[in-house]
Amino acid sequence: MPDLDQEFVDDRDLVQAFLDGDSAAVKLVQGWVDGVVYLGNWRFEDSEGIAQEVLMKLLKIVRGGAFSGQSKFKTFVFSVAKHTCIDVYRREKFRSNIPPEDLEPVHAGPSGPHPHAQIEQDERIEYVKYVFQKLPDECKRLWRWVYCDHESAATIGERLGISAANVRVRVHRCLEKARKYGKGFEGIPPKEVR
Repeated sequence: MPDLDQEFVDDRDLVQAFLDGDSAAVKLVQGWVDGVVYLGNWRFEDSEGIAQEVLMKLLKIVRGGAFSGQSKFKTFVFSVAKHTCIDVYRREKFRSNIPPEDLEPVHAGPSGPHPHAQIEQDERIEYVKYVFQKLPDECKRLWRWVYCDHESAATIGERLGISAANVRVRVHRCLEKARKYGKGFEGIPPKEVR
């Protein structure tokens, strides 16, 4: 079997071939992506879907002209694949700490909740998702440690090299940011925030 790395002498040729959908270029890039996704110690539920997500990101980045060629294309592919895997790993770990009934709306059955109550519950869930996506990474990290991992302020303070009081202040500031972002939500906010 010929070495696909040798088929493309220049990164510009490889990038262009990848954009054009050349089967050899796509196979080469997919091999690099698969090396990160499958050979890592990730233990993903849907490794194939993640590999496809990485390929779609790469295509979008390259089409948008964001790949400047400052590094080798192979290095760039590994970097995008690795960071995507880290994001997915964190997302899956975060979701595993939340009870399933809190993630998905409960749909009313014959003896289920009143439809109006169900709509309010669904809107609250959308509100929380909206606010959480808007928060800076530092707030998301703090909230995961406090509310999902149930770590004390002292433990978090040791990890960050700050005092426990400072941790509590940062968590409070994140709550203030969440309230501010929540005001931009177009749905109905939870009763506690109104």
